[in-house]
Amino acid sequence: MAHLHNEGELLVLDDAFDGRTVDVGLFDDSTDQLTEDSTYGDITTEPDGDDYEPQTVDDPEVEQNADNNAEVTMGGLSFQVSDAEREIDYVYVRDDVSGDLIFTNALDQTYNLGSIDTLDLSNVGMELE
Repeated sequence: MAHLHNEGELLVLDDAFDGRTVDVGLFDDSTDQLTEDSTYGDITTEPDGDDYEPQTVDDPEVEQNADNNAEVTMGGLSFQVSDAEREIDYVYVRDDVSGDLIFTNALDQTYNLGSIDTLDLSNVGMELE
């Protein structure tokens, strides 16, 4: 079996995200239960409030982290959820042009959007080991 080395991890992520614009949104994976072959269309639990909209990130940051793994990060994101009533536990990242689902990632906890106005996230991303 092949092994992707640190430089290869950086190359893959940099090639995938360099110059790309992505949308980052919220959903409840405990309900949607996405699998590897799921698409954005399989997400049925995105917040439904009028104030909510996915956040757009241009050219996400790709770098090697302290564990020597390549990672892509979206920076700080802020979601207006004052009129949403859903619980969410995941974020998705999809291509802004094609709408293709790139990856999903668990949040640090489940958030009840009915009890907050703004959800600020500072650690959205993924890493290759």
